[in-house]
Amino acid sequence: MADISKDILQKIKKDEVRPYPKQYFLLKRSVIWTVFGLSILLGSVASAIALFQLRYAEWDLYKHLSHSLAEFVLLVIPFFWLIFLLGFTGFAYYYFRRTEQGYRYAAVWIILLSIVLSIIGGGLLYSTGLPDRLERVFQENLPFYRELQERKQKVWMSPAQGLLAGTITKVVSEQKVEIKDLYGNNWVIDIADTIWRGRLKPAEGLKIKILGKMKGQRSFVANEIRPWKGRRGQGRNRHLRLKNKR
Repeated sequence: MADISKDILQKIKKDEVRPYPKQYFLLKRSVIWTVFGLSILLGSVASAIALFQLRYAEWDLYKHLSHSLAEFVLLVIPFFWLIFLLGFTGFAYYYFRRTEQGYRYAAVWIILLSIVLSIIGGGLLYSTGLPDRLERVFQENLPFYRELQERKQKVWMSPAQGLLAGTITKVVSEQKVEIKDLYGNNWVIDIADTIWRGRLKPAEGLKIKILGKMKGQRSFVANEIRPWKGRRGQGRNRHLRLKNKR
């Protein structure tokens, strides 16, 4: 044993090994816990936006589509943000493992703890209205994100199944408007008996989604018109009927 200790001391002197100062370990510990906390925070943001998108997913559209249930789920589930959540969970797991006591816990419990904390944090952020604001920021400033969301909205371009979307180009009368759909085609929309969701009113430049039925070539009867950005604002079940506004 004495010989081993002597050999170790000689090696330390030979290699000029110097012990790390206490501040190094304090800094390392602080960095690890900070990155772990940031991973949970960013996971909470991803969770909040995923909850927001699920809350306003238009699940009732399935009956209007010819898609299979699996295809429809792919359209409405926010996989983009769920992947982010899993990614930040991985970061949280990696850095928690490097804390002083991290090695004591099984991987599955660390991962579950990270996910649960992110979901709880996401629920708190969701209650503040932050996800809605972040969604607008991302769509306005990140072209790839805007294209991703609009690609999902192309499900509305199924006029034969009673779904149509576009921008109002002209308010002809209280019974009719003209729109340009997502593919640039012009349509005449009968809105005489239409329910307008989300406190909408017919106005030029308004982007809308329409449920109804085709009446003929480029002609459509609208039973219900929704805001382009989902069904937000419908929580109180307030809507406008043009017939009642006359």
